[in-house]
Amino acid sequence: MNMENKYSRWFGRMMWAGIIVNGCIAVLALWKPLWVIAQLDLPPATPLVWPRFSALLLFELYVLYMPATQPLRFPRSAVLSVVPRITGVVFFLLIYLSGHPPSYLIFALNDLFFGLSQAILLYLATQPGRRAVRAPQAGLRPFYMWILLPLLLLLPGYGAWFYLLRERPVRYEAAEDHFKYGSIGTEFEQGIPYWIWFVLPRVFPEKLPAAGGYTSLGVVWEESRELPIGFTKQTIGFPRVGLNCAVCHISSYRKSASDSLPTVVLGGTGQTFDAQGYLRFLFACASDSRFTPDILLPEIERGYSLSFLERQLYRYLLIPLTRSALLEQKASFAWTDARPAWGHGRVDPFNPVKFGILELPMDRTIGNSDVMPLWGMKDRPAGAYHWDGLNSAVKEVVISSAIADGSPPKVINRPDVQEALRRVRAFIDELPAPKYPFVINETLKARGKPIYEAHCASCHGNEGQGTARIIPIEEIGTDAHRMDSWSEQAAVDFNHYTAGYAWQLGAFRKELGYLATPLKGLWLRAPYLHNGSVPTLKDLLEPVANRPLSFYRGNDVYDTDNVGFVSNLPQVVRNGLTQPLSRYDTMLPGNGNQGHLYGVNLAPEAKRALLEFMKSL
Repeated sequence: MNMENKYSRWFGRMMWAGIIVNGCIAVLALWKPLWVIAQLDLPPATPLVWPRFSALLLFELYVLYMPATQPLRFPRSAVLSVVPRITGVVFFLLIYLSGHPPSYLIFALNDLFFGLSQAILLYLATQPGRRAVRAPQAGLRPFYMWILLPLLLLLPGYGAWFYLLRERPVRYEAAEDHFKYGSIGTEFEQGIPYWIWFVLPRVFPEKLPAAGGYTSLGVVWEESRELPIGFTKQTIGFPRVGLNCAVCHISSYRKSASDSLPTVVLGGTGQTFDAQGYLRFLFACASDSRFTPDILLPEIERGYSLSFLERQLYRYLLIPLTRSALLEQKASFAWTDARPAWGHGRVDPFNPVKFGILELPMDRTIGNSDVMPLWGMKDRPAGAYHWDGLNSAVKEVVISSAIADGSPPKVINRPDVQEALRRVRAFIDELPAPKYPFVINETLKARGKPIYEAHCASCHGNEGQGTARIIPIEEIGTDAHRMDSWSEQAAVDFNHYTAGYAWQLGAFRKELGYLATPLKGLWLRAPYLHNGSVPTLKDLLEPVANRPLSFYRGNDVYDTDNVGFVSNLPQVVRNGLTQPLSRYDTMLPGNGNQGHLYGVNLAPEAKRALLEFMKSL
């Protein structure tokens, strides 16, 4: 006789509910595997037979577990049905903690909900002395049970999807707007919750270099725009702020200090932005004991009314996790504290890749360098990119830059991110170098052209288009730290880092010199040399002993006489706000201003003529 009690009956109901939920997943995985993979943000499965095979196994597993719906009649099946749920929780949690997408937490939560419920019910059902009753005759369960129970089970999953995984992509139709504000995938794993990002300058103003919020760090902010150029906003469960290429690859200039608004030039050198200062601001905020829900939530609600569920999400999940992630990132960048600061318009592009992404052993190298402009990429001689020519494929330059900015390979593999990067590349291919906006002395320019052809064109091209020539360090004589920071092992490891993807990297290499870069838009590339150690073109044509030992970076007021930016002032006033600039000391390691002695022995008249011609490149 089949005897059950109320706990065993509820155990059976939970078993059937689990079979229904997992059966739905299995059906979808069999029928629409690509859709399931995309919705759950899972890594691509090639060939698709494997996710379908997993779905088939899931079907077979639950056919075998059907006897467990009567736990007192089939106790061994009941126990065996609970164990995989518990092991599933551990398995999917470990998968998530090893760096896979948060979607794996859905599977862990699913197994935790059913496994824990079933384990408790099974324990209660099998206690000695539990009063048993005759099992009801076979027939339909009450109709409401079959309607309400699945809904109750699906609601938590829907809530998790809506508040953590739901995607609302923003597409900019104009290529220019996409370059300035479009996502390249950095929001998925590196994105900061928008409202936390928004209130940090209000809560921690003392951690910024001056008044004015993020503008004090030199970001370029267009009028009426919600975010600065180079900052992106995407909803992935909740609004997140990420970065794209334009955050560094943008220039701006003013013809005089009295001009209130600068002229913005896309694809430039980011000479006003202090990227390291931005990171250190975020790290300092996270290190402050006031980075708590009790402090941040009231500030958020001054500008945005959070719903009850959003408030709980920020209080118990987003604020603690954001702080934890920023502190972890701070620890991963601790090596920068022992090296010279980057300063405005500079980054260390490859040591973060070496130490953070490739996990190579820490060394003492210094990779600080100016941001390179992206003008006219299609017209550049193919075969060498970056300051030391360490990659020969422009497509890989775009992809690897996205990786360095915070888009891991599994995110870059998404079709939408692939399309976003393709649009970036198409935009910079056609992006022209800016024309010199001031008056050029045509007579001096004409005198300067043959001087340029005699002293510069063999390396940089007759029209400043550049060459693919790597000038040996012994010849160029400039500071070697940036070149030394990239190693043969790093090149090999980076090429292997994306193995298995159709677009995998493979063109990274090690070179022993610096690239003869294009000179298009040379007037707006200041400061000069790979590490930005010479403030103006006039200074670059002077012997090393006559070049400035220190100067200030980050100004946008143009110096037409010396061809560069004003560099003798420690601060600049923009839009009525005083912003401190970064002092550059050429005596620090990696900051040397030696080398590139071409043209330093020209007569003063010849130098003036050469400068006038180079304004026109």
